[in-house]
Amino acid sequence: MAIVLASLPAGLVEEVDARWAQRTPANRTAIARELAKRLEPHQGDFEAAWRLARCYVWIADEAPYYRDTKTRFRLGKKAMNVAKRAVQMQPKRVEGHYYYAWAVGQWSLGISIAKALWEGAESKYTGALKKVDQLDRSFDQYGALRMWGRYYHSLPWPKRNRAKSAKYLRTAVKKAPTNLRSFVYLAETLIGQGEHKSACDLVTKALKLKGNSAKEPDWDLWQKELVRLKNTGCKKLLENL
Repeated sequence: MAIVLASLPAGLVEEVDARWAQRTPANRTAIARELAKRLEPHQGDFEAAWRLARCYVWIADEAPYYRDTKTRFRLGKKAMNVAKRAVQMQPKRVEGHYYYAWAVGQWSLGISIAKALWEGAESKYTGALKKVDQLDRSFDQYGALRMWGRYYHSLPWPKRNRAKSAKYLRTAVKKAPTNLRSFVYLAETLIGQGEHKSACDLVTKALKLKGNSAKEPDWDLWQKELVRLKNTGCKKLLENL
């Protein structure tokens, strides 16, 4: 059934941004769902489209990356479609490219990395990230660095390159020193390299940081993941627990 797109009402973007800024660890998913419903009728507008893609990937990310693959696949696909529309409308704006890359990542986790590679996800993901690098690598607290790092960590052998992953993620931690997602990703890369003590030192450092709900309303989710890594002595990856 075709989607009937309505014109963007005056003031909607400002209302959405104000509501998005109110997210906390307790309400982040509820707000993302609420705003997705408000934005869906207006996805023919660039400002609505990229914000809608952002809502979809945040909802999908509520469950840890190794769980609820059906939801991740469904929402990742929806986010890909709407982010692609945003890119087509404003190719020189970073937001569409960034959330397209994130959406491809969610979709890939939903069907498995190996299958996603077979279906051409790699060029979609890296192509979008290269555009982010060109336009504004600092967007979303240097989120592209996290994505590059996770990409090189998650690829199956022989494409996997954890040395590259660690390089990107160390820079991500340096550029956004309160973002716990970056710490989790870097710790897992170090575990994958067999650097268990370095991983535990990093986890211990991260667990001493104070959360900033204004910047990272998913702080609690990643803090729990850090605790789980620490409880293994930083010897196991999260998906293997």
